[in-house]
Amino acid sequence: MKFKFSLQATLALTTVAILTQSTIVLPISQFSPTIAPAVASKKTAPAKVATPKPNSNMVFPTAGNRAKQGSNVERAKEAMFRDGDYVKAKQHLDAALKTEPNDPLTYAMNTLYPFSSGDFEKVREYGEKTSKAAEQLMPTNPLRGNLYQGVGLAILATYELKKANGGALGALGKLQKVFEYIDKAKKIDPNNSELNLIKGYMDLLLAVNVPFADTSQAIDQFKNAEPRYLALRGMYIGHRDLKEYDKASDAIEAALKIAPQNPELIYYKAQLLNIRGSAKNNDDDLRESIKLFEVAYQKRDRLLLSTIAQILSERCQAKSSLAKVGNETCYGFEAQLKQDNPNLVVGLTKLPALN
Repeated sequence: MKFKFSLQATLALTTVAILTQSTIVLPISQFSPTIAPAVASKKTAPAKVATPKPNSNMVFPTAGNRAKQGSNVERAKEAMFRDGDYVKAKQHLDAALKTEPNDPLTYAMNTLYPFSSGDFEKVREYGEKTSKAAEQLMPTNPLRGNLYQGVGLAILATYELKKANGGALGALGKLQKVFEYIDKAKKIDPNNSELNLIKGYMDLLLAVNVPFADTSQAIDQFKNAEPRYLALRGMYIGHRDLKEYDKASDAIEAALKIAPQNPELIYYKAQLLNIRGSAKNNDDDLRESIKLFEVAYQKRDRLLLSTIAQILSERCQAKSSLAKVGNETCYGFEAQLKQDNPNLVVGLTKLPALN
């Protein structure tokens, strides 16, 4: 089974990513395996599970402590991660550049779009602005100040790797400092739900891309993280990669109860059925996965190009498994979509009909 981890859907968070996708933490997945030993040495023991404490100035708030009403960053976060609407999220983030220029998350979340389009000079600009805004938070909110200085450096490390002549050495130096900032934030409040969300996705990306990294540690971080629909997405990815399919199913079903119309979450449920159906030759799972891939594809007008390509590819794989034929023709959708929709990463105008 071939699929991507990405908070280009998810995180993004913090690139999220998602990446499937997630903005903020997505760039870490791009690091070369040659730097794995240095990264792995920075991993820390999982924190004890405890009830998340309310946090001041939280963008990812616990119940009863919501972000400022009318906040464009808050609206963008909900559009992107709760609703799976990257077009609407971009509109709110464009507005946030004017209304919330002092919030580092304004720039960190905006990084997703130039990263997806390959505009790495813009990625560098947003990384620098993330770091600067985070530094200005230090006198009033040192936890978020440290946390987002780490995020800003992660974005700049991605730029180092992606620029024309490469820069693995500079990227490695920045990545080491990322974890120093995260550790400083953790010392202030290890139960902070925003910290645990971002650190959970960072640990998850490391577990996927770095040898000997511990996926279960990332899952533990999500137990203390908010908002739940984004934490549950991370738990799904972790359990999926551990081949703990029952636990992965529980996580994605819980996320869908909170955000039932999110096409990315529907896609993840289809993906799990496809993986499980292919592994166990379960035709019922495969048929159901194909239906759900098509439900997610119906909302393609709000999704990232990369996610649309994954839906098309994995639906094709599910159909091939059901028909007991090879899936060699199930790849190359992303390149074709880019060719048909030049300079677009959301709001694609030319898309294939399902057949």
